[in-house]
Amino acid sequence: MQVGGATVSVGAGTAILTLPDVPSIVTLRQFAVPNIFIRDFKASKDFEDEVGLNINASIAVPTSANQAFSLDGFWANIDGDSSFTCSPTAVQACNIWPIFDSSPTAVEIRGLGNGVTSNVEREVDQWGVSLESQWTMNPGVMGVTRAPHRRYFAVGADIRGIDQDLDILMTSSGAGITGVATYSEDLDTRYYGAYAAWGGDYSPLLLKGLWSRWGLQSSFRFQGGIYNSQTDYDGNLVDNIAAGAGATSALSLSNDEISFIGGLKLETRKRIGRRATLSLKSEYEYYSYVPKMIYNQVDQTGAFGLLGPGGQVGTFIRDDSAFSARTSLRLTIKLGPSEIMEPSK
Repeated sequence: MQVGGATVSVGAGTAILTLPDVPSIVTLRQFAVPNIFIRDFKASKDFEDEVGLNINASIAVPTSANQAFSLDGFWANIDGDSSFTCSPTAVQACNIWPIFDSSPTAVEIRGLGNGVTSNVEREVDQWGVSLESQWTMNPGVMGVTRAPHRRYFAVGADIRGIDQDLDILMTSSGAGITGVATYSEDLDTRYYGAYAAWGGDYSPLLLKGLWSRWGLQSSFRFQGGIYNSQTDYDGNLVDNIAAGAGATSALSLSNDEISFIGGLKLETRKRIGRRATLSLKSEYEYYSYVPKMIYNQVDQTGAFGLLGPGGQVGTFIRDDSAFSARTSLRLTIKLGPSEIMEPSK
C-alpha cells in the first residue's frame, strides 16, 4: 500500500535453495583386517528438489525527486525428509561413528539380517534484512516524445542468515542389537556485508507489442556484494543401541570466510485498477560460500579396529556454494486521497 510518500509492500510465494548434500555418520565396511571402507551414505541429498515458503516485505520512503531510502527483508523456510538403510553381509559391518575421533567408541552392527535404518529431517531457514539508498538516474525527463526507461543505482548494508537444523533417528535391527541412536545438528551461518545494485524498467524485446497491449510493466535489478560469513556448528550424538553402546559425543566448531552474494531480480506488474497493481517477482541469487559438513569415520580406541582406506579422520566444516530462488505474488494498493490514484486508461 502507498500512504503519503511511503510505499509498504508484502509478498508471499515459493523458495528453493541448492544446499550441499549432508553425508551420514553411518558407513559400511569390511570388519576383517584391513577393515576396508566399502561405502558411505547421504543423510540428505537433492535438497534443491524441495520447495518451501517465502515471505518478503519492504518500506520505501522518497527523500527527494531522485532519491529514496528503503528497508527490505525476507524469510524463507524449506524442509525435507529422507531415509536410508545400511544392511551388512556376513563379512561386513555397519558403523555409527562418533563425531570426533578421540575416546568415544564406534557402534558396530554386523551379521546377515542385521542393519541400521536412518530417518532424517532437515529444516532450513533463510532470511535477510537490508537498509538501502537508491538514486534515480533519469528523473523527470521532459520535452521528449517517448521518455527513456527508468534507471537507478543503489547501495546498501545487508545481513543474511542460513540456519540449518538436522535430526537423524537411527534404529538398529537384529538379535541382541535393538535400540536407537540419535544425532542432532545446528549449522548456522551469518553474512554481514554491503552491496551495490543497478536496475530499472525494460520491455521484452520480442514481446514489446504484447506487453504494451496487455498493460504490463517489467523491471530488472542486478545486485552484488561482499560479506563476512560466520558459521557455527553444534552436533550431538546419543547412542542407545545395546551392541557397542558408548558412541555418545558432542562437538562445536566455527568457521569464518569472505564471500560474495550476487543475483538478479525480475518483476512484472499489471495495473488492475486506479489504486491497485498486481505483480509477480522472482529473485535468483548465488552464494559463493555455504558450509558443508564432513564427519569423522575413525574409531581411535581401536575397539573395532581403525578404519582402512577411504575413511575420514575428524569432523570439519568445508566450503561449498549455493543458489537460491524465490518467487512471490504481490498486490499493491494505494490508500489515501484521489491525487495518488493512477489515471484512467
